[in-house]
Amino acid sequence: TFTAQLNATAFDVKSDVSALQKIRDMGGLELVMPGAFAATGDCDAAEFAGRTVVEFNLTGESITLPTGLAGDYNAMTFSEQIPGPTLRVTQGDVVKMTLTVPDGEATPHGNDMHASQVTAVPTFGAVQPGTSKTYCYIAEVPGVYKYHCSGVNVAAMDQHVLQGMYGIAIVDPIDGYSKLMVEKTAVNSNGDTIRDRQFYSGDALEFSLQYNQLYLTDGNYDQSKMFGHQHTLTVVNGQALGYVPNEIHNLLNNGDVNKNIFVLQPWNSMGLHQYQSQLMFTPTGVHNRIFVE
Repeated sequence: TFTAQLNATAFDVKSDVSALQKIRDMGGLELVMPGAFAATGDCDAAEFAGRTVVEFNLTGESITLPTGLAGDYNAMTFSEQIPGPTLRVTQGDVVKMTLTVPDGEATPHGNDMHASQVTAVPTFGAVQPGTSKTYCYIAEVPGVYKYHCSGVNVAAMDQHVLQGMYGIAIVDPIDGYSKLMVEKTAVNSNGDTIRDRQFYSGDALEFSLQYNQLYLTDGNYDQSKMFGHQHTLTVVNGQALGYVPNEIHNLLNNGDVNKNIFVLQPWNSMGLHQYQSQLMFTPTGVHNRIFVE
């Protein structure tokens, strides 16, 4: 049953008349933005007073980057890197985000931060080449969030995001992270096997992993491949196969640069410093925290 908002007339769609016709008869459906969202991202809002303000400045720029396995591709980036710079704040901080699009950029860009609770319109509108836009919000909810090129007034958001315009925002809890409890067993003085709970500090060795997929034809984004789920590569932190051993790791570990090399590893050579893969080394007995988006 649909109820028209203008005259409170109820329409039962379980009849011979189609549901779409009933919706037309009642004047259509009105979608209402939840009232829990802030009105705008105005940086002069009174509720920001006294809070820590973290400025986060990004540029929206198109550059050419290597994929390692599928040739070069024409990327869209935040600040010429994929993923974009990581934003890290504490719960309750004010994020002051400024996006600048340089002169000469072929298209406008935008920014949408999932860590915010401000409305998309008009906050995340397009930033035209040669201009900047700033908005603010309070990072109220701790967690790991995506930010990406906005779809508001920017055509083909899928193209911008899947060509590289994304990054991570981490909002740490205001009271810090909890201790880690590891449950093991031990033998006591009586020879009994007992539960042995060991606690580790909330401090941790941290890793951030952000996943994305590339849909490419001749180095350009191919929307038809995206709709067909025909991805060219899956990347982690912008790189395919970035966490398998290469020459430098083998040299450090055993001196044999050719040992345990994965045949598809695109960055074997020690000369490719800027594209070197990175193993996730961690000692035993250490609290690890992994941020995954």
